[in-house]
Amino acid sequence: MKIIPVLDIMHGKAVHAVRGERHRYRELKSVFAKSSSPVEIARNLPYPELYVADLDAIMRRSPNLEILEKLASLKKVLLDYGVRSEDELELASQLGCIPVIGTETAQSVEVFEASVARWGDELFASLDVKDGEVLSPFLPASPIDAFKVLEKVGVTRIIYLDLSRVGTLNSVPWKTLKKINKQKKEKTRLYAAGGIKKEDLPRLESLGVSGALIGTALHQGML
Repeated sequence: MKIIPVLDIMHGKAVHAVRGERHRYRELKSVFAKSSSPVEIARNLPYPELYVADLDAIMRRSPNLEILEKLASLKKVLLDYGVRSEDELELASQLGCIPVIGTETAQSVEVFEASVARWGDELFASLDVKDGEVLSPFLPASPIDAFKVLEKVGVTRIIYLDLSRVGTLNSVPWKTLKKINKQKKEKTRLYAAGGIKKEDLPRLESLGVSGALIGTALHQGML
C-alpha cells in the first residue's frame, strides 16, 4: 500500500489542516523542515509522490503558482486546486501535475467526464465527505452512492477524504470504507485520507485500500 504525504498550502505557507475548518488553519510545524515552507518540507520528504491542496485556489483566491511549479519539479504532485468547470483543467497540464478533482468544488458530472477523457487512469477524484455526507452540488449525499457515480463516468482512482477527521488522528470510517471496497469495480483503486495514523495502515491494507494520504501523523514524526 502506497503512502502519499499531504501538504495543504495557504498564503504561500504549509498549514496544519483540522476538520476542514479553514479559517482556523495555522502554519504547519513539520519534522521535515525548520520552517513552514512547502518547498523545504517537500524536498525532505522521503516519498516520490505528494498530494497538494492549494487552499487559496480552492477558496477562489489566486493559486500559489510559483510554489506549485517548484513542488512539481521535486515530486510527482497530485494537485487539488479547486476545479469547478472544464475550463479550469488546463492549469494542471501547465504545471505538470496530476489533477485531483474534488466533489466539493466540481459543479457538474461533466467535469469528471472531461477529466477522464483527458487523463484516463491517471486522474484522481476526491470524494469529499463531512459529517458522513458528500460535499457536492450534484452528487448524492451518500458516500457509497456518490462513489458509484464517479465509477460510472470512468474514474478509476478515488480518494475517500473525510474532512471531519482531517488533523484529528481519529482514524477513518471503517464500516463505510469496507462497504465501498466490497462494492467497487475490480479496476477501481480506493485511497483513504483524513485522521490516519500509523496503526491504521495494516488494517487499511487488509481492506484492499491502495493508498493512504497522510498529513498530521507524518509531519509530527509518528510514522
